[in-house]
Amino acid sequence: MLTEKESKVRESMYIMGMKGINYYFSWFMRYFIVLFCIHLLCSIILARVLSNVPFYIIFVVFLLFDIVLIIQNFFIQVFLSRAKIGVVISLLFFLIQYIISFLVSDDNSTATNTAISIIPHAAFGLAFRTIIFAESFQLTPSFGTNMNNYAIGTALGSFIINALVYLVLTWYLDQVFPN
Repeated sequence: MLTEKESKVRESMYIMGMKGINYYFSWFMRYFIVLFCIHLLCSIILARVLSNVPFYIIFVVFLLFDIVLIIQNFFIQVFLSRAKIGVVISLLFFLIQYIISFLVSDDNSTATNTAISIIPHAAFGLAFRTIIFAESFQLTPSFGTNMNNYAIGTALGSFIINALVYLVLTWYLDQVFPN
C-alpha cells in the first residue's frame, strides 16, 4: 500500500498526464524485483533443506503468490485516496484471507482443497503443506502430482486466476472510480 508521499506522487503523475498502466507497472516492478530477490534466496535455502523438492517448484509458488498480493494491493488502492486507511484495509483484507486459510483442516478431500484454493492464502498453505508432505515421505513433488489430497498445480492455477481477476477489476474500477 502506498504512503502519503507516494499517494501525492501518484496524483501529480496523473495530473502531468502519466497513463495508469505506466503508473501501475512502475510500482509492480518495484515490488516484484524486491520480492524476486528475497524469494530467490528463500527458495535456495529451502531447496537445500528440503532435498527432495526441486528449487523451481518452491520459487514459482513464492513468485506467483507475490504477484497476487501485489495486484490485490492495487485493487484495494483503487477505492482509497488516503494511504493510512489503505494500509489498514489491506492488512484486514490480508488477515481475513489468512484466517480463512486456517479454517481448512488437514483431512479435507481433494475436491474441498481444490475449492478452498480460490483463496490465495489457502492455496499457498496447501501447496507448502504438500511440499512438506512430499519431503517427509521422500517423494519428489511436481506440479501435476496429487499428494496429500492436493496438487501444487492447483495452487498455481489459483494464483494465475486470482491475479487475472484482480488485474481486470483494478483496471476497470480505476477507470470508474474518480481519485
